[in-house]
Amino acid sequence: MSIIPNNFVNAVVAIGVEQQCNGYIEKLWIGTGFLVSMKEPNNIQTSTIYLITNKHVLNGKNTVYVRFNSISGTFVKDYEIQLIDGLGRKTYTEHPDAEVDIIAIQLNPQCLINDSSIWGAINIETESLDVYTMKMQGIDEGWLVYALGFPMNLVSDFKTPICRMGCISRLTDAFVQPEKAKYFLVDAQAFPGNSGGPIISKPENIFTTIGVNYMPAKLLGVLSAYIPYRDVLISQQTQETKMVQTENSGLTIVYPVDRIKEVVLLDWNRHREGVINTFGTYIAENTEKGQISNSN
Repeated sequence: MSIIPNNFVNAVVAIGVEQQCNGYIEKLWIGTGFLVSMKEPNNIQTSTIYLITNKHVLNGKNTVYVRFNSISGTFVKDYEIQLIDGLGRKTYTEHPDAEVDIIAIQLNPQCLINDSSIWGAINIETESLDVYTMKMQGIDEGWLVYALGFPMNLVSDFKTPICRMGCISRLTDAFVQPEKAKYFLVDAQAFPGNSGGPIISKPENIFTTIGVNYMPAKLLGVLSAYIPYRDVLISQQTQETKMVQTENSGLTIVYPVDRIKEVVLLDWNRHREGVINTFGTYIAENTEKGQISNSN
């Protein structure tokens, strides 16, 4: 049995943009995202799929690409997502708190199914833990976690996210007001490209007075960025700052599942009010349906 469930791994996607290099168009992989599913509030028989990533991964861009593995033709398929519609509106929903670095964009997985692409989605209700549930289940500082993502443009011809192990560094303060907790910290090396990836709890056997309780892997949150350590060099003669050196502290900001659920619900309400979304293409009333394309 895999430590990390296959649907978790298949849910993780590389996010890239096109750039010119020596006269050729190449893809630069700038971030990570992952798919989650949520039962629709007005119809629990139906689930909706969302791509989760960070605001700063998409900000300032009109188009990005997401990479999935494929079981037919080439090993991978790259899908184009239009982030701005014909009226200049964002096709994704941002968390309303400026300090919470999360977006959600609704996807139609039928395109992936038709293309024989390999994909998965993490069930936001049954395969994740919010802050309150983490407290109730004894998950706190020292608990081992995995960070999945695509750091430093390390995306191969077969999409395989890089897994790094870490541990929860600070969480107890979030237990005081879990409904307001903006983030917690993990000790896991993160680099450019990791942004927007999932943080997964390590499966553990919990020993209790009545026996052993197995806790499977669960989604705990979305990784944003490391906290930099800044070393300031000051001139002894003038006492002026001469240089600031920045290093990766190893401490990484993670926004909890609570905040993911909030932005997913906001996106669902946004589409319920008359907006249809097909694989990231915003379709408003009286506008032409956008096209879905894949590029290899």
